[in-house]
Amino acid sequence: MSFELIRNYRSGGTNGSLRYGSEKICHTIELPWKDNQPFFSCIPEGRYLLEKRITHERGFHLILKSVPGRSWILIHPANDARTELEGCIAPVSELTGIGKGINSRDALEKLLEIFEEAQEKQNHIYITIKEKSAINILERVKKPTPKLFRKLRTIGLVLAAAGGAILGAPITLPAGLITVAGYLTVGASVLTAVSQVTVDNEVKIPPLPEVKNKGDASPR
Repeated sequence: MSFELIRNYRSGGTNGSLRYGSEKICHTIELPWKDNQPFFSCIPEGRYLLEKRITHERGFHLILKSVPGRSWILIHPANDARTELEGCIAPVSELTGIGKGINSRDALEKLLEIFEEAQEKQNHIYITIKEKSAINILERVKKPTPKLFRKLRTIGLVLAAAGGAILGAPITLPAGLITVAGYLTVGASVLTAVSQVTVDNEVKIPPLPEVKNKGDASPR
């Protein structure tokens, strides 16, 4: 079992959700993706070895090993990716915007507790980073459908029923009407299917004040 970071990319920053197995640990914030440029970009997606370390400046935190083209990529406290990160990952308890969150130190403490529990069960611990759109189709179907697409799904079901009723009518109908009914049924089926697998990717931003931690600038 490994940690999993699911990212949601935006031009102003990268928000994410950090999990261990089926347990959601916290949110994350990072810099936007800028072709892996040191100091300006989040790191590439992939699977990385995760280790715990301690320094006088940061105390206990985590480090990702063997990141392509980067060094000293840490998971450490920060509440604003733009001003406090240079490529690292910051856990936050709640998101307040794109690349922004609050209560980062509390989130890190929770993460470290789970990491220590994982260490008791396995020698090497990894984190897999991937984009939210990479969620498989079964996971999408299980997720809530946005309000607009719920309405479209309902319309699709109604149209499909109407087309089916015309095609199954016990009386002879004009050929043109039969053709229209066929197109109607196919189109309605596509509309329903697309609506069903559409999920809401927007970040829910709570009306909370932004709190910044001092002295949490990332080294890389």
